[in-house]
Amino acid sequence: MTDNLCCDPSVDCDEPPIIGDPWSASIPPNLDYILRIEEGVVHVYKTKDDLEDGRRAPYPVTTFNHFIDDMKFLCRTITDGPLKSFCFKRLAYLSHKFQLHVLLNDLQELKAQKQVPHRDFYNVRKVDTHVHAASCMNQKHLLRFIKKTIKTRKDDKVCLDGSGKALTLEQVFNLLQLTSYDLSVDMLDVHADRNTFHRFDKFNT
Repeated sequence: MTDNLCCDPSVDCDEPPIIGDPWSASIPPNLDYILRIEEGVVHVYKTKDDLEDGRRAPYPVTTFNHFIDDMKFLCRTITDGPLKSFCFKRLAYLSHKFQLHVLLNDLQELKAQKQVPHRDFYNVRKVDTHVHAASCMNQKHLLRFIKKTIKTRKDDKVCLDGSGKALTLEQVFNLLQLTSYDLSVDMLDVHADRNTFHRFDKFNT
């Protein structure tokens, strides 16, 4: 039924081909290299002696001019009118296709989820190469972590006010007129369900 949703013959709506088995890839052996962050940049050292002597691994690094050229290319691509129109149509098609899938299969998927024991949003661990604080825990873990931190590390300095004065975690909560008792899952607004698709800027804040 969904094969004929794309009416524009100029738009290729076929699913991307699956090339090979992604789970059959061979993992290279551990090289035991040493990583050290220097002024926000990760440097690689082959051995501990190289680390002490400051001899970095001879890996090529992109030059500044090369980076600027790539950045200009990306900016031209982003501002290209026909490309933006194509992307909008493609994303609209995928969005409507997903909504059709939800209308047809949501009850079946919900039934299948209930038949799997000990698996829900609260005890599933996500493995992802895109690692940031907003996605490293679910709402219960986050709430528990915040309440525990308020009790055990309330005197830690966590931010600066407008005048540059360092504020402790307890002072920040006092300014917000909040206590650990006031915090709730609903206040955090990070629940992962069928309404997961919040604005990404709001999600990251």
